[in-house]
Amino acid sequence: MVISDVNMPNMDGLTLLKHIKSLPNYKFTPVIILTTETDAAKKQTGQLGGAKAWVVKPFQPEQLLAAVAKLILP
Repeated sequence: MVISDVNMPNMDGLTLLKHIKSLPNYKFTPVIILTTETDAAKKQTGQLGGAKAWVVKPFQPEQLLAAVAKLILP
């Protein structure tokens, strides 16, 4: 599992997502975007790129834990 912000130096999180999903060994790795971004277009780009969850900061720890549990627990 990868948890990434959108706004990072050198490579933004949506570019990282695209890169991860392009690698055969990681294309099924679940990715959660944890960010301050609320822009619907960015969220849609993330969803289309393969992000499994979009958690907006500030957040309650239970929100992130629920997203993680949904993706990694049977």
